[in-house]
Amino acid sequence: MSKHVLIIGGSSFIALNLIEKFIKESWQVIVYGRNKPQLDFAGLTFISGELSEIDVKLSHFSESTIDSAIYLVNNIPVNADPTDYEARLEENRSAIDFLYTIVKRVVYFSSGGRIYKTSPEPHKETDPLLPTCSYGKSKVELEEYVAQRSAALNRDYLIIRPSNPYGRHQNLYANQGLIAILLGKIKSGKDIEIWGTGTEVRDYIYIDDFVSAFYTLFNYINPPYTIFNIGSGYGTSTIHIVETVLELAGNSGVEKKYIDIHRSLIPSNILCNQRLTDVIGPYPLTPLVDGISAFIKSTMDK
Repeated sequence: MSKHVLIIGGSSFIALNLIEKFIKESWQVIVYGRNKPQLDFAGLTFISGELSEIDVKLSHFSESTIDSAIYLVNNIPVNADPTDYEARLEENRSAIDFLYTIVKRVVYFSSGGRIYKTSPEPHKETDPLLPTCSYGKSKVELEEYVAQRSAALNRDYLIIRPSNPYGRHQNLYANQGLIAILLGKIKSGKDIEIWGTGTEVRDYIYIDDFVSAFYTLFNYINPPYTIFNIGSGYGTSTIHIVETVLELAGNSGVEKKYIDIHRSLIPSNILCNQRLTDVIGPYPLTPLVDGISAFIKSTMDK
């Protein structure tokens, strides 16, 4: 019997890598979203639609066909505060409500970088949450909503808090993902802009390692927890990332400009991965230099 998984918002960087993994593992993948994934697999089905019409477009599915839905769509901007925040949030809630009528489990992708209260120590899943932007706030509110609806409906759920994945399929010209943005600047011959002091520390994980850990967790029967960080567990400063990318890309002469963004940045954000390793065991972690080198290689023909 074939296995089916539903991915909501399947054209993003993480989604494309998840699709490849599930297809490789002989799953039938159904993607629902606004944009068609730029992938071509026999086991991939795309259904076009807005988040607001998900109940109409997917009404013919049921839990007898699809066990889990992976919720990757995000309609809250990462670096802006929408005036219609509550309406956008309600659109997500309605979509999640509908998904629980056709699947047994919702896997919600939250954020490991925008929801925790600042701390010099790696963040545990039980640490206090203190989002400082609309994007982070929406992630916390939707985490709570998924947990509440799951309890009310006696359904399963899983919440994933990624650190900063990077690698293949990442958009070099978007406004999110430091390593990808740096490669985009280099390819387009533009100066490197460093927001803040450059000493800010973040947790970076190569996309293959992230997908491997997630896939193992996804298939784990009755995990003892419902919320998991997925990161490397190590912190790297912004300036170290910049210098490493420039060195590996052969562009050490590119000019660097420090930008005062008139707001304080979280000095350190590292995810503790102890809970995850306790459940699934150790997972592979590609050294930063090797991961960035592989990412650069994957962009050469683009």
